[in-house]
Amino acid sequence: MKLFVIAGLAMALASTSAYADGGKIWTGSDSGAYHSTFCPPLPEALANKDFPNYKCATSGGTMENIQKVLATPTDIGFVQLDVYAREQVAHPDYKDKLTVIRSDIACEGLWMVTKNTTISNFGDILGSRRTPFVLPAAASGSAASFQFVQSLDPDGLGRAKNIRNVADAKAVIETVAAGNDRAVGFFVQFADPRNANIKLMQDRSLIIVPVVSREIANAKIDGQDLYSIQSYTLTDGGWIASAKTATTACTPVAIITGNPAGMKKDQQDDQKDMVKAIRDVKQSALLPKDDRLASLMKSVRSMSASGLNDILAGVDKAKQAALKAAGND
Repeated sequence: MKLFVIAGLAMALASTSAYADGGKIWTGSDSGAYHSTFCPPLPEALANKDFPNYKCATSGGTMENIQKVLATPTDIGFVQLDVYAREQVAHPDYKDKLTVIRSDIACEGLWMVTKNTTISNFGDILGSRRTPFVLPAAASGSAASFQFVQSLDPDGLGRAKNIRNVADAKAVIETVAAGNDRAVGFFVQFADPRNANIKLMQDRSLIIVPVVSREIANAKIDGQDLYSIQSYTLTDGGWIASAKTATTACTPVAIITGNPAGMKKDQQDDQKDMVKAIRDVKQSALLPKDDRLASLMKSVRSMSASGLNDILAGVDKAKQAALKAAGND
């Protein structure tokens, strides 16, 4: 009997130790929005629900965060929802191993920039395999996001073959600004007017091409929209007449962890409790502590149905013209 008691106690200790010791909340670079803006409220929220000692940890971003959580299912990761969807399509078993806790905190903008004055909307760049695109590093979330958008429209952006990868978003902007007028840059970034990349693309006087199409607007994962079309202010000072604004698609910032159903039986209940703890936290408690950023996130405006229909009609018309002009190039 004593042996059974000891064995039962050992199993109980093993099942709770991972949570008692806390875990890692994988973010991105130390200067990125995941680490500096979105993660800090989460350890406190978890501690208030009796899951102490979780700590924000830097990483290479979405792609690495998915692998980190697969390796340690009790950990937590911040991801771009579109990239998460891309990986779930590529690896169907991920659906059993991972779960999205929530995706209602923030949305990261998809930014496309160029010097080409003949480009007025997303449809103008579709159809040609030879349009030169500049993206951040191949392993980055931005590059993965671009590939996913390509997969949504194989006859449009999916035809693009002239793709160059550079170090990061800053390098994308500088490369497009210094290169020929045909180059188009793409990166994913939270639209904070004080962010260095958001400021740089304006300082270099680049044209911002709204990343909007029917395929993007209709993309979903498990019934949830992968993108929303929003208008952002790109200059400090709020919604004032002189403020620079831009419209583009954005993908939700999602929080993932191990799927309780895919874990060892002695961990499933604790994992379910941890997931519930985060889902039960009020959205306001997970917003950045910085009042300016919290206010900025609340001020983002979603595109109206009529406004979106007007944009999509223009994109459709431009896309057909681009495909016709491209022919078999």
